[in-house]
Amino acid sequence: MRTLAESRVIDYYQVLNLPVTADLMGIENAYSRLSDELVKLGQLDEATNQELDQLNEAYGVLSRPELRRQYDSVFLAKERAEETRQLNAFVRRQSVMQWSIIGALIGLVVFQFGFLAYIGRNELSGLLSL
Repeated sequence: MRTLAESRVIDYYQVLNLPVTADLMGIENAYSRLSDELVKLGQLDEATNQELDQLNEAYGVLSRPELRRQYDSVFLAKERAEETRQLNAFVRRQSVMQWSIIGALIGLVVFQFGFLAYIGRNELSGLLSL
């Protein structure tokens, strides 16, 4: 069996033709189906023995919860980092939009105050001269 560092290169989910969200039953079913096919093909072609070894390796890792967690932490690290980056970018865009809206509303209030003060300047000057 390869070490976890070497398994970074190999997509065990692809070997088993499964999504990363597959449960244990799905892993076992895929392994059973694929291993049966490869054993039959192995009788005719010796190159399939390498594929069967890789299939066994993938099953050995993904069927054990602790090994799968370790594998996923390495294999999916890049994907998770990208998701985090996208989430942070989204949060920054939301913050910029919120502050832009707040700034626009403040600007509108200041404009309205100035406009009303301009319109009512004659009444204000009359009040101030008393």
